[in-house]
Amino acid sequence: MMTVEDRVALVVEDDPIWRRILSDILTEKRLKVYQASDGLEGLTKAYKYKPDILVVDHFLPKINGGHMIRMLRKDPIFENAGMVLISFSDEYVNEFWAQGYGADLFLTKKDGIEDIKKRLSNFLILDFSAKKDTAKEVRRDFLEELLNTMDEDLRKETINRDVLELLEYVDDEEYVMRKLESIFQKFADYGAFYSMIFSLTAGRLYILPAKRYTISKPETLKDMMMKLIKKPLTPTEWHYYGNFRVEEGEPVSIDLYFPVSSKGEEIGMLAFFDIDPDSRRSLVALQKDISQSVGMLFNVLNRVFDYKTAATEDSLTGLFLKAPTLKKLSETLKLAKRGSLKLSVSMLDIDDFKKVNDTYGHVTGDKVLKEVGRLIKESIRETDYAGRYGGEEFLIILIGCDANCAKEVIDRLLNNVRNNDWKKFGIEKVTMSAGIAEYRDGVSVIELVEMADSALYKAKRSGKDHAEIYGG
Repeated sequence: MMTVEDRVALVVEDDPIWRRILSDILTEKRLKVYQASDGLEGLTKAYKYKPDILVVDHFLPKINGGHMIRMLRKDPIFENAGMVLISFSDEYVNEFWAQGYGADLFLTKKDGIEDIKKRLSNFLILDFSAKKDTAKEVRRDFLEELLNTMDEDLRKETINRDVLELLEYVDDEEYVMRKLESIFQKFADYGAFYSMIFSLTAGRLYILPAKRYTISKPETLKDMMMKLIKKPLTPTEWHYYGNFRVEEGEPVSIDLYFPVSSKGEEIGMLAFFDIDPDSRRSLVALQKDISQSVGMLFNVLNRVFDYKTAATEDSLTGLFLKAPTLKKLSETLKLAKRGSLKLSVSMLDIDDFKKVNDTYGHVTGDKVLKEVGRLIKESIRETDYAGRYGGEEFLIILIGCDANCAKEVIDRLLNNVRNNDWKKFGIEKVTMSAGIAEYRDGVSVIELVEMADSALYKAKRSGKDHAEIYGG
């Protein structure tokens, strides 16, 4: 058995005061003590002096103490060495994590010098020792391999931290997706990044080219990606974001894809197009490293999206509820008052809707409302905002649009309603009437809505199935 006097200790601590305190404690116990001020120096001296006792601070420059202990513990030289991990407090690392790294003892500086001295003294009674008879050449090779492994572990830890830090921004899903794409950009060269996420409420597809690509027909891309999902959910609707055009653009193609899962259920997909051949392996390795973190991120994004949808969206029509619609109008009106934005609103009503309910029943009436909601969303522009105002009335906010521009949009909508196949619901025809009002200086939200409602009343009295402009 090795005596205390024969044993060697290594203190790895970047704080010079604590480095001296810990070294003095061990020196008093008649150990020969070496010192290091960062993790890399600590590893080098560990192989040079083969200490029987290591006291290592967790928060070290270059390589943290936990990783240093974990790597040394893998080497047979230090299999029976006594390893102590010390930290300022147990807020970021505790006894459980210390044991996971391979430490035999965990100490916190906040407990004070006397407590640390007492616990270290008791620790030194135990029979810890490192193997001393190993060729240095072999150890230098192993150290190089060790550092390479350490770099890999630190890389994984850093990347996963970058992904999980995006949880802070889950209220802005598009921002999260763009930041996620920027992480992949650091490791690979590709032409386009497609991020698809879905729940039963809605599916969202983000088309985020790293280069100047514009994808045509996002629905085709969505269908292609959904076919690659083993057990796909069926969202009630889809939203598309990013660089795409309805008619012109690059052909839809996928070179590499990774399903995103949470709790064993596929809830999305990451896909890439036009990948540099040298980057393919990097993408596969990166996705493997961060797959669990991405799954956690997507799961939270879905929960936030579903919660916000339930709080702001009419479950029948899929349009916004009255309160969030008026809030949006109030926010937009502030911009219009500054003179920096044109603004119009349209109040719409389904003609003779009471007759539909009385003749065909409320179940059919609900089907009509749902279909009208779909037609509204398909007919308005991407920048417009549509809500169900109440019953069979709807309010559409037409941003950046004067009265004539608004009438073009609304006429298109009314035409789509008029020519829709209503016979599938057992109804001969459904039409809508609309009133349009353009913002004027000094007009409030309520006054602007009342102006549109007045124009709607005029359309109703003059034959229905058309739109009237307030004051026109």
